[in-house]
Amino acid sequence: MAMQNLKRFFKNGIILTLTSLLMRMLGVSFNAFVTEKLGAEGMGLYTLIMSVYGFTVTVASSGVSLAATRMCAEAGSREEQRAALKRCALYAGVCGTIAAVGLFSGAELVAGRLLGDLRCTRSLRLLSLSMPFIALSNMLGGYFSAVRKVSRSAAAGIFEQLFRIFAAGWLLLHFVPDGIEYACMALVGGGALAEAASFVLSLILYLADRGRGELPDSDGSERRGLTGKLFSITLPVAAAAYIRSALTTLEHILIPRGLKENPATKERALASYGILCGMAMPVVMLPTAFLYSFTGLLIPELAEASSRGETVRVRSMSERAAGLTVAYSFGCAAMLCAFSHEIGLLVYNSAECGDFIRIMAPLIPVMYFDHAVDSMLKGIGEQLYCMKVNILDAALCALLVYPLCRRVGIYGYVIVIYLSELINAALSTIRLCRRAELCFSPGILLVPLAGGAAALLTAELMPSTAGWGSLICRMTVSGGAYLLVCAVGGGLGTARSDGKKNRRLARRF
Repeated sequence: MAMQNLKRFFKNGIILTLTSLLMRMLGVSFNAFVTEKLGAEGMGLYTLIMSVYGFTVTVASSGVSLAATRMCAEAGSREEQRAALKRCALYAGVCGTIAAVGLFSGAELVAGRLLGDLRCTRSLRLLSLSMPFIALSNMLGGYFSAVRKVSRSAAAGIFEQLFRIFAAGWLLLHFVPDGIEYACMALVGGGALAEAASFVLSLILYLADRGRGELPDSDGSERRGLTGKLFSITLPVAAAAYIRSALTTLEHILIPRGLKENPATKERALASYGILCGMAMPVVMLPTAFLYSFTGLLIPELAEASSRGETVRVRSMSERAAGLTVAYSFGCAAMLCAFSHEIGLLVYNSAECGDFIRIMAPLIPVMYFDHAVDSMLKGIGEQLYCMKVNILDAALCALLVYPLCRRVGIYGYVIVIYLSELINAALSTIRLCRRAELCFSPGILLVPLAGGAAALLTAELMPSTAGWGSLICRMTVSGGAYLLVCAVGGGLGTARSDGKKNRRLARRF
């Protein structure tokens, strides 16, 4: 049975990885197309609009994906699972409608007072139309994750991305001549249509799947207490998510304002913001297609093991996931650092974008590891702690971003990202060590560091020529050097358990 679960885990992980990689590659390619049409300033305005989108999606979802995943994974019968999903669907519908009405009615106020640009008003109203569909899609995605049938989510995700690209691309080509405002509306409108279409497909897949499964039938007695359980998961997560998302939105609103206050960046405030957030960061986060797929699947696996009191299994999965994440993230950091200039020019035809990729590359191990740790903590029921840390992170960013951007320009925002990610990762890691009784060996860092140095040296020694072919060949050779050093040094990273030591460490915080 254990071997069957392991095979299913890796099968689902591979499906999600390939899906996520395809979607992210399509997203980066589409970003390059959009950047060519809108320019850096247009990307800055679109990124500003999407910062409000992030907060509204948080309100619309309100923790329903995690609730659906945990409640369906922990259900003891088919009837209990269906009853849990019905409650999640009603909750998602209500939250999605509230978010839609709020954004539509307050679009002009948000655009004028918060964003400082009335050109955002119509785009925000278009965004509001997609909120109920996003909430319900997240609920169904949580269900598919819980029953380990991620191919359904993968199909809906690919369909949504393709639909978005074709719809938004077609609209963009027709509205670009009318100005940046209408071009942003085209992008937002295509996205709203894609969200609606994705929900319809997810619903069809769920209806085709709901009669199947391994759970037994029951008399329905397990339905009691499900509503309370739903709110016990969603309300703390939602409340914390609202605060964090509001702070994050405030942060992204303050960045252009701070840049406009700096004489050196006043004229290119939106352009600098668009290059870093709209162009460089999607490339930096592209490799997470591999990582996020497996860490997302850890949540139901750890939730199931934790609910059964299988502490050894929780520790074993956490150890392995931590070691693999560190090894993978250091390799990605080395690749992007070594080839940042070529990537910036080939993808966006922007040397400045390549500079930002190089600047952000050293932070990749911290960002990727922090996400993996957060997933593991959520799996063992520590989602509230994760939200507390994330709120602290967002508050720190909102507090520092305006004065730093005002003083040192866009690099002030880079400093803020570094500080917040380091603090977030440190606090989350200490908590995981305490709960799962982990202690990481020095090799988990030393071996990937040596591999990264080997990859960078290899990249410097190879001759450089223009074009994708040369870039792929050089990255392949450098990646081979990294893997060789990791293999000789002891594999893909290891962690050993030392519960007492970690409990002593955790008590200090």
